[in-house]
Amino acid sequence: MRRLLSILTVCAVVPVGAAAQSRVPERGLAAEGDGRWLDALEAYHTELRRNPVDADLWLRIAEIEARLGRTEQSVAALVRASEIQPAAGTFERLSQAYAVAGHATPATRAIEAALALQPENEQYLHAHAQLATWAGDYAAAQRSYRKLRQRTPRDADLTLALARVCVWGGSTDAAVTHYREYLAQPQAEPNVWLELARAESWRGNFAEALTTLEVFRQAVGATADYTKELAATLARGGRPGEALDYIDGLLPASPGDYELNLSRTIALARLRRQGDAYESLTAVDALKPGRAETQAAAGVVRSLLASNAGLPTTYYTDSDGLRTLRATPKFDIGFRTDTRLHGGYELVELRARAGTGLEQTSGLTSGSVEHVWGGASQRLGRMTIGGTIGQADAESRRATTYSASLSFASDRLAASAERSSGFFTISPRTIGLGLTRVGHRAQFEWTPALRYHVALEGSHEDLSDGNVRWEVFVSPRLEVTRRQRFNLDLGFLVHQFGARYDFDHGYYDPQRYEYYSVVVSPYWKVSERVGVAVSIGLGAQRDDDAREFRPGSNASAEATFGIYDRWALKVYGGVTDNRRLDSGAFRGYSTGAVLLRRF
Repeated sequence: MRRLLSILTVCAVVPVGAAAQSRVPERGLAAEGDGRWLDALEAYHTELRRNPVDADLWLRIAEIEARLGRTEQSVAALVRASEIQPAAGTFERLSQAYAVAGHATPATRAIEAALALQPENEQYLHAHAQLATWAGDYAAAQRSYRKLRQRTPRDADLTLALARVCVWGGSTDAAVTHYREYLAQPQAEPNVWLELARAESWRGNFAEALTTLEVFRQAVGATADYTKELAATLARGGRPGEALDYIDGLLPASPGDYELNLSRTIALARLRRQGDAYESLTAVDALKPGRAETQAAAGVVRSLLASNAGLPTTYYTDSDGLRTLRATPKFDIGFRTDTRLHGGYELVELRARAGTGLEQTSGLTSGSVEHVWGGASQRLGRMTIGGTIGQADAESRRATTYSASLSFASDRLAASAERSSGFFTISPRTIGLGLTRVGHRAQFEWTPALRYHVALEGSHEDLSDGNVRWEVFVSPRLEVTRRQRFNLDLGFLVHQFGARYDFDHGYYDPQRYEYYSVVVSPYWKVSERVGVAVSIGLGAQRDDDAREFRPGSNASAEATFGIYDRWALKVYGGVTDNRRLDSGAFRGYSTGAVLLRRF
């Protein structure tokens, strides 16, 4: 922009007829004819001391300097000529000189000046697209390629070039469209299927990336490039174990391959192999220091494995007048041995409206619980074992708390089981009665294919008042859309719970409660650092007091800032309408935030 302003300024002050007044010395022309370049330069510079605004002489000097291999002097002469006579051809020559000198950005700016004077010149548009790509100004390159495609929409080379600058510039949705346009043409190069698969993977559409890779395999075969791209897609898309098998088969032949080592780092991180992942990340950075891809991988490793400390805080209120404030500062420290130490403190403050049956039997409308705990976990192959021990204080009562857990994870199946104990913190009445619980919880998540997910969760609780509670969640989910800035999942939720006895002890204990809903879950990828997730459930519910189902719904939203950063903030909120909650209320509202520091 500064260059264009200076050009306009010179145009205003230099007489239009300056170029017409050019006087080329005869001895300079004679020296050029004989190939005596230095003599010609001396003659032209002598004349320029008399008339320094002779653009033709500056152009001649630029040509001679280029012949002599003095690129920088040639560029300087062309800059002077363009200032005196801002013609499109002069700017084109200046752009070429900058390119020869290895200056990508000035070369791009010079050809842009030529285009400002002749915006429909196809030669200039081609040059600008190529130079802008070289300079990394992919948005500018896209604009020129799009203008060229308006003239020749069936030009396969232009379509492919546009697809590439789109993907390099982060416009993966547009890149996928143009790659498919190119591949639909009979003369398309088969290897471009690999580029399309990479673009699909980069925008998070891993299932479609695998489908695209299969098209390539059937057309060309399982080449090394195919296997490398397959491994990268699997590592990012939720099949890290399978990805690692492919990578370990390729690395012995190419131990210094940057992309293979990068995929290996991500696969190790997703397998929770902390020591191996950080060691691999160090090796990747040593191969190509400072690469943006390495920094992105470091963010993924940090988000999955870094030690952290956080302060989750939630506030809940419902139509029965129950209010709950929960603050839980906690920490999680990871070691290269895949051992993790964790602990924290929890404060729960509960208040209830008098007469709702949630207040204490003494009439007090409030209650609180304090809980301190610590523990550890250890990964052993695909298994992880862990446990905690702590102490909880509720009013005048004290209890020792504990938990023990066992989990298993593979590419397609994850399962966990946990036994835990503690106070039953539902309402001031459960606190006042000193109710405790011993709970057993099991979770399963099955991913038969990348588009399909099935989650199952069940729990069983024994309460100190002699009651027994059970709860089941079943939630299949389908990935409907994966785009650069927007994801959409569609699922179904089955939720049932119940209790053996119906006591008046400050919690909801029907014999059976049922809720069935369709769940729509959009996610907006605002940027690489910021995301907004929404979940909306619409369905029907009933308990054992009702014969007919009635409508029920819930909605929640969560915004995350700093997804892969050292500092992360999550802000969330939710509302449940006409759906029974633990307290028995039909409507509930919650909000909260988590401030997290990763180390």
